[in-house]
Amino acid sequence: MNISIIGTGNLAFHFSEIFMSTSDINLIEIFGRKKTLPKEFNNSINYCNCLTKLKEADFYIICISDDYIKNISKKIITKRNNIVLHCSGSTKMDVLSDHLSHGVFYPIQTFSKEKKINFKKIPIAIESNSIKSLKKIKKLGLLLSEKVFLASSDQRLAIHVSAVFANNFTNYMRIIADEILKSNNIDSDILNPLSLETTDKLKYLSSKKAQTGPAIRNDIKTIKKHLHLLKSTNHFKIYEIISKEITKLNNEL
Repeated sequence: MNISIIGTGNLAFHFSEIFMSTSDINLIEIFGRKKTLPKEFNNSINYCNCLTKLKEADFYIICISDDYIKNISKKIITKRNNIVLHCSGSTKMDVLSDHLSHGVFYPIQTFSKEKKINFKKIPIAIESNSIKSLKKIKKLGLLLSEKVFLASSDQRLAIHVSAVFANNFTNYMRIIADEILKSNNIDSDILNPLSLETTDKLKYLSSKKAQTGPAIRNDIKTIKKHLHLLKSTNHFKIYEIISKEITKLNNEL
C-alpha cells in the first residue's frame, strides 16, 4: 500500500513511524506547509510542500486540524482508485466528497511526539462512501491494529466527545492538581502512582465501581475543607460542580 500523509503534527508523526516499520506499507511522502520536514521525523522520508505536486498514492491520509480538512482535501488531485481519508472524530465524512473514493480512519488515542505508541492496542474507527473502499481501509487498519470497527459520523462524534471527557478533561484535572501541590511546595510526582492506579483499575472494574473519594462517600466535612482551601482560586467552582455530580452517583450504585 502506497501512502501519503498530509500534515506534520503529532498524529502524522506517529503514522510515519508505524508506516515505516510495517512491511506491507510504503510511505511515499509527507506533505507540510513548512519548507522542510520537521526534525522530529525520520529524515529519509520524502517531503513535499506543494499539494499539486503530490505523488500518486493508494491512500492520502489527512492529519490536520478539523477546520482545514475540507479546503486541503479540495486541493488534492486524485484518480478513481485513490482513497482520501481524514482522521477526525468530529468531522463528517462528506467533507471529502470531492473525491470519488473517500472515508475516515480515526485512531482513538492521544498522541504526543515525545511518547511512543503501541498501535496494536489502539481502536481504529473507519467509514467509507463505498463497500470497495471500506474493505481497503479495513485492510490498512488491520495492518496496524487488532481492533478496527465501522462507525458512522454520528457514532464517531459520540466517541470523540467521550474521549474529551476521558482524556483531555482528565489531564486538565491533573494540571490543576499539579498547580495546587506546587503552590504548597510539594513535588507533583507524588501523584504519579495514584494516576497509574486510577487507569489500571479500569481494566478490572467499571468506571462507576472504580469511583472513590469524599463526594461518592458524601463526606460533607471533607468537601467543605477542600472548598475552603480553594476559595480564592479558579478551581473552586470546578471542584464544587464535579463533587455534586459524583454525589448523585450514590443513587445509581
